[in-house]
Amino acid sequence: MSKLQVSFPNMGNCWVAFKTLVESVPDIEVVLPPPVTRKTIELGAKYSPEFVCFPFKVNIGDFIQTYEQYGIDTFVNAIDCGPCRFGFYHAVQERILRDLGYDLKIIPLDQADLLNFNWVKTFDEFYKIMGVNDPFKKFFNTAGAAINFLRKAKITADFEKLEGYYRCRELSRGDTSRVLRQALQSLDEAKTPAEIRESRKKGIASFKKIPHDTEKDPLKVTLTGEIHVTLEPYVNLDLRKKLGDMGIEVHQNLSLIDWILHKFHVNFHRKELERKAEPFLKLDIGGEAQWVIGEYIESNQRGLDGFIHIYPFTCMPEVTARSIITAMDDPKIPAIFFSFDEHSGVEGMRTRLEAFIDLMEARKRKGSNIKPIKKYREQKSIIDHVIANHQNPIENILEPMGELVNIASTLNPLEVIGNIFSDNTSKTKPETKETIEY
Repeated sequence: MSKLQVSFPNMGNCWVAFKTLVESVPDIEVVLPPPVTRKTIELGAKYSPEFVCFPFKVNIGDFIQTYEQYGIDTFVNAIDCGPCRFGFYHAVQERILRDLGYDLKIIPLDQADLLNFNWVKTFDEFYKIMGVNDPFKKFFNTAGAAINFLRKAKITADFEKLEGYYRCRELSRGDTSRVLRQALQSLDEAKTPAEIRESRKKGIASFKKIPHDTEKDPLKVTLTGEIHVTLEPYVNLDLRKKLGDMGIEVHQNLSLIDWILHKFHVNFHRKELERKAEPFLKLDIGGEAQWVIGEYIESNQRGLDGFIHIYPFTCMPEVTARSIITAMDDPKIPAIFFSFDEHSGVEGMRTRLEAFIDLMEARKRKGSNIKPIKKYREQKSIIDHVIANHQNPIENILEPMGELVNIASTLNPLEVIGNIFSDNTSKTKPETKETIEY
């Protein structure tokens, strides 16, 4: 049987984890979509409703370009529920593309509540297409895929935190980008639990070797907002890189693993942000609104120098969060807001960033009454948080689970059951000398 080629929309470095998840199904090959470019956005804007979310338009452009360039007609796209329009993306997008004459299928990956395991239906869909009927094989394939997906998503977030720390300190511009690219490629190539662990170890070691200014005390800002705009570099005009090149240390909690843990109801940091935001916004109104407010309050408590909130133009939940933040009483750290759509330009953003940096520098020279970061419960340095093994419980739990699933997936269930209930197990076997090679 020839391999089924599948793709999915761009969203920053999330492709590493998503590729592992989809390719766990036998005879499925992931074809990565072309990088987002100006043409991608123009195509999406041309065929999408004018006032729909900007990520919707980018997705449409991704689907069209991947279909036309690689002939891929099967896609996976996440769906959600609640007040946000994101839950309607896949159905509307598939209808638009079919009306345009593109004969393709978008398989939804339900992540509204991961504990109800509706996301397993996506795998069932693929198993039906590929003719996989063995329940034992289906179970261990899915379990192994989920574990490796979580591990790679967590490691990707670790690498991105290190990127935020090193880019503003690097002595030779481009070193951090090169190391990040190589680390992600190595992580993508890792298939077994041991290989994934080794890729993380080597990736962190590569970051630590970057020549950098150890004495520098840069401005520190929180970067947050709507998840697609925050994670996809071309959509946000490569804001993370620009901040680093301008000498700013970027603190970004928002990542794929952050979102997934929230959907598994084990993201205790998000629960803390919800508690902090409750006096201003008591419920989830869509997007990342409630957590953005919580992050702004937390950034004040940590004594960071600034707060950057980015979101799609016309995203009402994020606009609501912005309005609440700007109405808060002093003391508060400086905040700047960027909304993005197909008309956004680099120079306007750069001019505003330069003025914002001047404001933060003046405030830092003058001093403020905000609680300093060293008194906060979290580590003062990003790098300490990433490298310390005792602060990586996800990896410490998932790695042995991955090893067990990897071993179990190689077993023949009928043979195992036969050995358990066989009468031969009660008989004494003659001793034999064997040479065991390790």
